[in-house]
Amino acid sequence: MSSQPDAQSPAPALPYAPPAPGMMPPLPYGQVPSRPGRVLGIVGFVLSFVFPLDIAGLVVCIVALVQSKRAGHKSGFALAGLIISLAGILFCAAILAVMIPTMVDLFQTCGRLGNGVHHVGNAIYTCTPTSANKVWG
Repeated sequence: MSSQPDAQSPAPALPYAPPAPGMMPPLPYGQVPSRPGRVLGIVGFVLSFVFPLDIAGLVVCIVALVQSKRAGHKSGFALAGLIISLAGILFCAAILAVMIPTMVDLFQTCGRLGNGVHHVGNAIYTCTPTSANKVWG
């Protein structure tokens, strides 16, 4: 007689029902299931609200989305952080696209007019060696 089970004999009964395909097996008491990318998603979401850090938030959210996708999970925080970071970056780019040419024009006008207070049309230019100001009215 051999001690090996026969190929025809049924498998021994398990003390619990096996998980359905795609489901996680039960964890011991006190352990939290691992969700790759979740913490990075939350960190990226928070960083997306701070102007200078929204580019870092964008990178962290992309990494979190990739990690979550590879593990087969969804990451709402990472997706929301990605969208908010992109919106913040586009908003800042739009502000800079308007502000930079305006400031260049102001300093070129002050360079042409020289130091002092100048009335040009409806605008009042106040020009000094270190600053420039334009007031309408």
